[in-house]
This record gives sequence, structure tokens and C-alpha cells, in this order.
Amino acid sequence: MITVFRIDAPPTGIETGEGGAEVTPEQIEEEIRARQAFVDAVSPYLAALPGRPISHSGNVEKVELLGADVTTRLNRYLLLVTVDVGDPRIDFDSFVPAGTTVTPVIEGLRPVAQWPAAGRS
Repeated sequence: MITVFRIDAPPTGIETGEGGAEVTPEQIEEEIRARQAFVDAVSPYLAALPGRPISHSGNVEKVELLGADVTTRLNRYLLLVTVDVGDPRIDFDSFVPAGTTVTPVIEGLRPVAQWPAAGRS
């Protein structure tokens, strides 16, 4: 099963509405550095989830962090957590940067179709 979380990291630079209509290369670099800092902060915890000791439920099989590819939204993410069954038991407060908002979007998703078909060579 897959549980989806929306993560909004604190905005920086142009994400806060600072600056004009023209985005400078320096502002873009600032946003890229802010994204990398966020990924660096959460990666150790998220990477360790699949290696946690086996439990009766909520065993994490896979974690994927998806991010927007628009300069003014580099602080927005979707976290996909694949578990065997139940709640993945993630204590976001223990590792996300201060000011980050995490919202559960939906839980208990299972694949119903895939393109291209699985197993295709």
C-alpha cells in the first residue's frame, strides 16, 4: 500500500514573493541550494525507513520524494511511502526543518494498472 504526504518546506527567496517578475540566476541558485538543504536534512531519516526492524504492520518497503520542477515551487514535495499494511509510523516532527508542514493526502493506495505493462522487455 502507498501513503501519500504533501510536504511544504518553508519558502525562501522568490518563493516568498520577494523580487520582481524577472528571476535572476542568483535567485535560481538560492532556490536550488534551499532545496538541496531540505533534501540533505530529510534524507538520512527517510533512507533509514525501509531498514527499520520488522513489525506487525507499517513496514516500509520504499520511499520516494517527488519535487516540483518550477523555480518558485522548489519547496513543495510529495512523499510516497510504500508499506506492507497500515500506517508507516513516521515522526515528521523529529526530522523535518522547522516551519515545514506535512499533510497526509491519502493512504491505502494500491496499483490498479501500469503503463508500460510490468515485465515488458
